[in-house]
Amino acid sequence: MFHFTNATEWEICIENYAIRDNRYKNLVVEARKRLSRAKIHEEFTNCPCKKINLSHNYENDAVLCCNLNSQNFDYGLNCVGFPSNISYVHIRNATLDIINANERRWRRLKSLAITDGRINRIKGQFLIMTPTLCLNLSNNGLVEVDNNSLIRLAQLTTLDLSYNNLTHLPALNTMNGREFWLDISGTNTLWCHDIYQYINKTGEKQINFNRENETVCSASKTWHWFNTTEQVPLQQVRYLSLLQTECPKGDTWQCQCNFRRLDIVEGKPPTLAVNVDCSGIQLTELPEKLPRNTIALNVSYNNITVLDDLSTNPCYEDIREFYADYNNISSINKLEGSKFLDNYALLSLRYNKIKSLPTYILSPNAHDKSFVSTRLVKLGGNELHCDCNTAKYLKVWLQTRILDSDEVLCENVKEKVVDLEPSKMCVYPGDWTDYIYYIIATEVILLISLIAKVSYDYWVFKTAGYLPWPANKMPKLPCDWLCET
Repeated sequence: MFHFTNATEWEICIENYAIRDNRYKNLVVEARKRLSRAKIHEEFTNCPCKKINLSHNYENDAVLCCNLNSQNFDYGLNCVGFPSNISYVHIRNATLDIINANERRWRRLKSLAITDGRINRIKGQFLIMTPTLCLNLSNNGLVEVDNNSLIRLAQLTTLDLSYNNLTHLPALNTMNGREFWLDISGTNTLWCHDIYQYINKTGEKQINFNRENETVCSASKTWHWFNTTEQVPLQQVRYLSLLQTECPKGDTWQCQCNFRRLDIVEGKPPTLAVNVDCSGIQLTELPEKLPRNTIALNVSYNNITVLDDLSTNPCYEDIREFYADYNNISSINKLEGSKFLDNYALLSLRYNKIKSLPTYILSPNAHDKSFVSTRLVKLGGNELHCDCNTAKYLKVWLQTRILDSDEVLCENVKEKVVDLEPSKMCVYPGDWTDYIYYIIATEVILLISLIAKVSYDYWVFKTAGYLPWPANKMPKLPCDWLCET
């Protein structure tokens, strides 16, 4: 049993979805006059559909159906004379596996509402020149709408896909510069990437969202080692369509900014992260400003010499991936104590001019247990000044912390750091000390021997009265004559 006390839902669709034509306003007014005179009480015992005459113009008649299924679907529509002279159809609580959009029965409809049922799929295309203005497929648990199903609806201004289970948004015909309203609230399974591409393609003025504040979409989360989904507010997706206006640019250069992925930070709502690519545009310094939610920045193949902005510029605090390969960077000392080092996941400084590498700057914090497994560094192509410390300690550190350690070179030795031999690079002060000890020991022994010899000769001279043989054979010196006189 149906009880109607106001305009039927297909009429509300016309009014609420911004169809402003006076012809349709007159239809709604006429329907309200009829419904205000008496309540409609009718049991759908013989025919599950009811035909309603809205005006003297029979081309604007409407049909309301309830509880259709695969067994009575065709019968229910045929028993009210559909499609003859019918322009508006509302089917509620239908249980169907598939609805064929390419059937001729929909050919003349201005409004089609199939709501509050259980329908799996819309397949096929609506016929060309179908004059449908309002299409309501809400609250059906729809899993799929064929991508090309709606592209021939050149006059469609209102589409309601709310509260379904769709993952992909079908292609929409938004040509002719007309206003287009879309409701996807409650269909939280739609991929944000599809919506972003569509908004970015059609432009801000050509598409409007009903219940935008209640609309979220799903985005893949690839930050961790596993895949899952997170729900993102539609406002954040819309922001991405305006992303290029915030993308860094100058008089002679322009960076490229694109949707990156879903970024999940503990204590913050999920946000759609941004990738900024400023590679190969002859930059001499890092961009002063970055778009909101920028987590990856690529400034490779430029002439950048310093990394000061990574430490001092608030725009860089959320950067997690930083690529600055093939530049003229000579030091990473400015990174010490920066927020970037607390947050980063990948730092790539390949083929720069780094000569020394203070390992403590890139070493893990004592309380950061995940540092080694989640934070990666690339330094290949740099030529360090190598010494004994490099061969003994830095070599080991590079092999455990640097992804491309086998590409880090020595400036003063034509070898890779990982190939250095401590025995060749290290000349310890202790080696020379050992030689000095040997010399001193030899001198002490000689001194003791000399003292012993002199003492022995003196004893012989005192007891035997003659000088030792070496002394007798020595020639007399002039001083000896003085001693004799």
